[in-house]
Amino acid sequence: MRAFYWLSLAWLLSAPAALAAEHRITSPGGGLTAVVSDAGGLHYRVEAGRQALVVESALGLSFKDGTKLGPSAVIGNVSTSAHDGSWRNDFGNRRTVRDRWREARLVLADGGGGAQSRTFGLVVRVYDDGLALRYDLPKSSRLGSFVLSDELTEVRFAADHRCWAGGESSSAETQYAETTLSAIPRGEPGHPFRAVLPLLVETPAGYVAIAESDVLDWAGMSITGTGGAAVQLTLEPRADGNGAVVSSAPRLSPWRVLMFGRTAAEIAGSDLVATLATPSRLRDVSWIKPGASAWDPWWTGINPHDPSPEHRGVAARGTTAAHKEYIDFAAEMGWRYQLLDWLWYENMTSYDRALLSQPKPERADFTHSAPDIDIPELIRYAKSKNVRLLVWAHSLDLETFGVERALAFFARQGFAGVKVDFINSQAQEAVKWCERTLAIAAQHRLLVDFHGMYKPTGLARTYPNFITQEGVLGNEYNKFRDHKCTLRHTVTLPFTRALLGPMDFTPGGFLNRAPAAFKPGAVPTEVEGTRARQLAMTVVYPSPLLVSCDSPANYRGQAGIDFLRQIPTVWDESVIVSGEVGKSIVVARRAGRRWYLAALNGEAGAELSVPMAFLGTGAWTLRAFADRPDGSDYQSVLESTRAVDAGSSLRLALAPGGGFAGIISETQTGR
Repeated sequence: MRAFYWLSLAWLLSAPAALAAEHRITSPGGGLTAVVSDAGGLHYRVEAGRQALVVESALGLSFKDGTKLGPSAVIGNVSTSAHDGSWRNDFGNRRTVRDRWREARLVLADGGGGAQSRTFGLVVRVYDDGLALRYDLPKSSRLGSFVLSDELTEVRFAADHRCWAGGESSSAETQYAETTLSAIPRGEPGHPFRAVLPLLVETPAGYVAIAESDVLDWAGMSITGTGGAAVQLTLEPRADGNGAVVSSAPRLSPWRVLMFGRTAAEIAGSDLVATLATPSRLRDVSWIKPGASAWDPWWTGINPHDPSPEHRGVAARGTTAAHKEYIDFAAEMGWRYQLLDWLWYENMTSYDRALLSQPKPERADFTHSAPDIDIPELIRYAKSKNVRLLVWAHSLDLETFGVERALAFFARQGFAGVKVDFINSQAQEAVKWCERTLAIAAQHRLLVDFHGMYKPTGLARTYPNFITQEGVLGNEYNKFRDHKCTLRHTVTLPFTRALLGPMDFTPGGFLNRAPAAFKPGAVPTEVEGTRARQLAMTVVYPSPLLVSCDSPANYRGQAGIDFLRQIPTVWDESVIVSGEVGKSIVVARRAGRRWYLAALNGEAGAELSVPMAFLGTGAWTLRAFADRPDGSDYQSVLESTRAVDAGSSLRLALAPGGGFAGIISETQTGR
């Protein structure tokens, strides 16, 4: 990446350290201001109007050779710019995304002045809904080939605010527990606690979410507590133990992002992480087709065509007969895809091995499928039903077999894409491996769904064939006896993990249970909450590839199934109507000439008022799929039809662990 142009360098190196400088960058709308200063080292603060959002917080980088940039930095030349444009997103929550900001590029020197000083840069970009900063390491920094140990960047708040913090997870499959800043763990000396991003913080001025964007050949970032009102940004160490990032100047770091919204609903509608990412590197994206997908027997835990006890629950798998049943159902529903999950090929790596683990003695062979899985026949059969197949692969098996060889083989077979599992790292090596895999997959016109994956960083904008990803504690966890996919968790996700990008939560469980009756780890798999709640998740949770988790036997003829027929997975427009973290959210999304309305609530029943102003002019008809508000039957759905318009206000009555889903179509008038 090209560093920005350096001016006044001779003056900068000789500037007296005692003359502190301060520079202010205000958002285009004037509501958000970042202030960068060099008083006592490089710092920044953030103001929302007249309120302090982030107080004086350190900036800087620490290198393996002992070099530190930031603690004694002096601001020299500052150049400013502004932009007001947009970008087109055919794979997200709105077709047109505004890109409006003001930016400052600061030239800095660190090292005590004179010939020993090193130059570097800081880029600060302020939007109306947040800000981002990144470090610029030019050739003139004299870093050459460098090893970055960690960041010195911190985010210090004015008080010990309430927040929602992720746990430690190599795959970002975590809850975001409500806590306080001071309660976020620090870890042990040399072994800091690394909380999964984002961190959502409630301040008197509004909500702040800490994230990152444009992570390319760099280490992923986490959060470490300090025991007070500040958090430290920390990088994942490399697997080889050589610091966190091995690179050379010139380099730009990823963006460090503070998303902002005055309300929880406002921040939940942000596109900032994707907007900051490198635009698409693919010239032709016409072959990339979002859509819904059937799965296979793994999630439900039962394959009626394979009754053997060893293939139940977590060890369930598909067979040729079972896959054909799922293909038939996908065709009936108007879904584009069906997914063949694990245990389909010989010598599959066990689930406890990560991408960066030592290889096993036996090498997996994708060219030899299990005896009861006929890949050519399934490809042929799916094509006859106008359905395309996606196929699962362990990341380590891809590496040992050969990524290029494996993806070329999948493409020749006729697969539409690959679900790559067990990345289990955000170290620089894993990040680079994912980038390379996406680039090779694009050459073969293959979609990629990464599972066991670190959190989104905008990579799906750079490689649009990255159609969705996990990195979320989703419906899968209902299969396990440790109950983590709770009602509160599922209505916290829209304000935490979903802020960052697509998430393959795999909604759509139809064995719906009241909280008191729910049994985690049951076979077949159950879900906590109402049927309407699972329908609503398909709209609330963003994912261009929507994988519905349950089996054809549990779907066919069931209440609410019509909502899932030909369900859109990308949207022209999205409105977050209302929301309260961990308690409720109401979302409206438009695809073409239809609106889809969805609501989720938490552990307590809820009565929600939904103004329909998002509809605009005209007359509309709402087909509603609602709870029984008394919670008498969690598998039933109350279906109704009514006329609505922009002046209407709906009253939604949600059961404990409930939901609402609706399709709003333009009313057809007679001639």
